[in-house]
Amino acid sequence: MQEYYSFSSTEYLSDPEILDIVGSRGRRVMELASLGAPISPGFIATNDTLNQIAGDEAGVFDMLKDPLSDMESIFEKEFNSTDNPLLIKVVESPMLNMVNTFSTIHNIGLSTHTVEGFASFVGEQFAYHEFGNVFSHLAEMELLTEGVEAKRKSALEKAKKEFGAASVKSDSKKAVLAAIEKFGSVFPEEVFTDCYAQFEYVLKTYHKLFQVNQSSTDSAILVQTMVFGNFGKNSLFGTFYSRDIITGGAGISGEYFEGSFDDTVTAGKPITKIKKDVKAELDKIGAELESHFKEIRRVRFTIEQGKLWVIDQSEVLNKSAQAELKTLLDLHRQNVIDDKYIIEQIKPGRLSEILHPALDVRSVKEFGSAEGGIAGSVGAAIGRVFFETDELIKAYRMAVQKDEEANFILAMPATFAEDVKAIEVATGVIASEGGYASHAPVVARSLGKVALVKQDVVWGNKQMKIGRKTIKQGDYITLNVPYYEEPIIYFGKGELTKPSPEGSGLLEFLDVCEKHITPDFDVHCNGDQPKDAELAKKFNAHGIGLCRTEHMFFAADRILKFRTMIIAGNKKDREKALSELKKFQVKDFYELLKIMDGLPVTIRLLDAPLHEFLPHTRDSMDEFVKYFRKQYPKVSEAEVRNRCDLLKEFNPMLGHRGIRVAISYPEIYNMQVEAIFEAAYKLKSEKMNPKPEIMIPLIMSSNEMKTIRNGKRIEGTSIVGIKEIEEKVKKKFKGGSIDYKVGTMIELPAAALNADSIAQYAEFFSFGTNDLTQTTFGLSRDDFNSFFSDYNEFDLLEANPFKVLGSQVKELLQIAAQRGRLTRPDMKMGLCGEHGAEPENVAFVKSIGLDYTSCSPYGIPIAKHAVAKLNLAEVGD
Repeated sequence: MQEYYSFSSTEYLSDPEILDIVGSRGRRVMELASLGAPISPGFIATNDTLNQIAGDEAGVFDMLKDPLSDMESIFEKEFNSTDNPLLIKVVESPMLNMVNTFSTIHNIGLSTHTVEGFASFVGEQFAYHEFGNVFSHLAEMELLTEGVEAKRKSALEKAKKEFGAASVKSDSKKAVLAAIEKFGSVFPEEVFTDCYAQFEYVLKTYHKLFQVNQSSTDSAILVQTMVFGNFGKNSLFGTFYSRDIITGGAGISGEYFEGSFDDTVTAGKPITKIKKDVKAELDKIGAELESHFKEIRRVRFTIEQGKLWVIDQSEVLNKSAQAELKTLLDLHRQNVIDDKYIIEQIKPGRLSEILHPALDVRSVKEFGSAEGGIAGSVGAAIGRVFFETDELIKAYRMAVQKDEEANFILAMPATFAEDVKAIEVATGVIASEGGYASHAPVVARSLGKVALVKQDVVWGNKQMKIGRKTIKQGDYITLNVPYYEEPIIYFGKGELTKPSPEGSGLLEFLDVCEKHITPDFDVHCNGDQPKDAELAKKFNAHGIGLCRTEHMFFAADRILKFRTMIIAGNKKDREKALSELKKFQVKDFYELLKIMDGLPVTIRLLDAPLHEFLPHTRDSMDEFVKYFRKQYPKVSEAEVRNRCDLLKEFNPMLGHRGIRVAISYPEIYNMQVEAIFEAAYKLKSEKMNPKPEIMIPLIMSSNEMKTIRNGKRIEGTSIVGIKEIEEKVKKKFKGGSIDYKVGTMIELPAAALNADSIAQYAEFFSFGTNDLTQTTFGLSRDDFNSFFSDYNEFDLLEANPFKVLGSQVKELLQIAAQRGRLTRPDMKMGLCGEHGAEPENVAFVKSIGLDYTSCSPYGIPIAKHAVAKLNLAEVGD
């Protein structure tokens, strides 16, 4: 077996068996050489060779002079030369891809005989700095080996310290020569005077070092020529990425440093300003590396006396999701990769990051920061912190009026329904209570905002403390909440890039996914606003799977009217308020149905507990009291407050909400249903094809569903059915029939188990897995995270059940689907909870025969990707 293997831009290994013995670094350098890149030449000495050198086997070390001679020819330098010495670095090449404590020693070949020749090119200060470092590192290296006697250990520690200190002295020559005089006896004399002896000593020391670490015992050694960007005229050092790592824009980006060994001494210049012929060569290298590795690469290079050398290349860990995607799309267009590769290569969470601003990490490198927390909604956000909704809204309006920067971050222990308006105008939200499925993250995901749940926040009066840092109202912070890494809060104002679907490559990627999505299972959108519907259409959603109508009432022009309706003293007053609200609802539904023309729009009638709409702060309560008393001056302030207090519930999640409100106050649902049909028939009269689906929430039994759908009359009162309301509106418009459905949300175990009887009156099931998870496990999604970590520690839960469907919830879904279709074989079914975009959940609901999954607009790309990936896998099977 050959004992060494040379490499250069024209010489490299390709035999897989031999590549197995040259180690991970050896394989990487051979791969780079195979691409024809102008790499600095060198060779790999195998582990067997190293063992033989350590055993002083005759002729083995001398054999390595042959590849050294080849390196000398290429560089027109000589190892051990006094005039222009060739210097080398020696690097461990472990079999496994890992970095050990000590892996590299540079500038072997500097001796008392060669250092002055080297100094004539790079300067005396730099030359002796590197010379001193050789012996400091040699001492460090030997200290890591086993069996060093106490006396020698002490001498090595002193030598390491002395040579290290000498190399950074203002007169490094004088200091290093003095250190040799004082500590020269630590090493054999020839290590200072004979470069070959020095090289052999280094190899033997590596062998000793490898015996200490089990992962290194079979390591090879990589030897490579050193190149210098400060080696006289026409020399420089540079680093570049094969494309912009933030925007993904084509063309290399980076810096170069004239007359510098690295990037620590002189100021860098943009790589675009380098000489045209060099730029052309770097462009070619970058493109070839991208094509070969199928990803962005980082390249370090040196030009020594006009000659370009690639030092190394590596993957880029901090590239943005947009940059990663645009790289793959470019490779796809070039036919380097196919549909399957790009779909399988993209991680689901990266798609979510694309739709949010990306942090330019260079802008925050000097900031203090705090890591940790739960990623509620990924992305990056910058803004001034405010701790109350009303104050943030006030600051936002003032900034808009003055045409000033209007970036704000809402920070509070927990958010409620009335805080949605602040989250909507903010760039991000921080909460300390709850978890992934609590209010703030859920709302943030639906609005495309950034959310972080950080449970260790200490709240004060208009301030919060994170670790030792106190953030006061108005202070700038920068949130970075990635999908696969720890969230970080930076204390200061960073810089962001703001991607858009059109410029990010996401729409092109979704077109690729769409080719592998079939009509039997697709993705719908959870959306309440026209902008949600517009984005859903852009992302190829095949309908709206959940329109939460309660969100519509928090707009500033209707919340006070809605509150007035809630605490109305009688039905007449309630209907008066509802008649005013109906105008808004007709407009709401008209806009959604128009945008989604020809596609189903599932509209959930009012679901939230009524007290959630009432004021939660002193200012908002004062505002409401004033508004209500203007309408009803005979009602005292105390009475208004009392009516609000009486609506509070001990357990509102299981209280007076959903269909239960409709049974108590049928006029509320009547108004909403009338508004839906009026909007639909108006669109039909305009030659459009509206497809409303009316969803009744929180059903327990078929009797409830029957009552709301068909109506019911008892002595003295009645509930008007949806069917009757539709007939009434139809007569008013005189325009034929519309295609509509009435169904329910299965979100209680009782409903899942009663699915066969409920299906008699429901034309579709929409599985609300947020509440189904809560009611199945008896867990509150807002409080669960206070003890989830304890359960994780003892492996009591496989995953967060509000993110990944639990097995019991899955079983209920399967039972309900089977029983529902026994009664109504053509029943349409879908999932519309926060679980809807999680790939693992998508795979499950597809497998049990559901027709779609529905998720927030910003989750659609993730769900689409998951469906395409599943279908490709099935074709492959």
